[in-house]
Amino acid sequence: MSESPDRTPLPRTFFDRPVLEVAPDLLGRTLVRTTEAGRMELRLTEVEAYAGTIDPGSHAYRGRTPRNAVMFGPPGHAYVYFTYGMWHCLNLVCGPEGEASGVLLRAGEILRGAELARP
Repeated sequence: MSESPDRTPLPRTFFDRPVLEVAPDLLGRTLVRTTEAGRMELRLTEVEAYAGTIDPGSHAYRGRTPRNAVMFGPPGHAYVYFTYGMWHCLNLVCGPEGEASGVLLRAGEILRGAELARP
């Protein structure tokens, strides 16, 4: 039997680094959400890095707006947006405050709470 993985929350300083360093370090980490209905745990298996104003794929590419303002820091905050009229996307803000970048959490393996994770 394998040892239980560490569930210690990452400090905000973990995210205060270049997005291309943070993204691979998130792979294999466990995202935990606890609700009144129970606890869900997801092991991250796919992420995407977005380097803000120098990355045409980033929501911050054209600069700061009310919608993307959270991407400009501080690091460790969540940037969530709704897309295609059906999906909420979760990004984790990275890098120094004032310089937009983030990691999109694309996919994961449900470790606990599958019945709570499905609509």
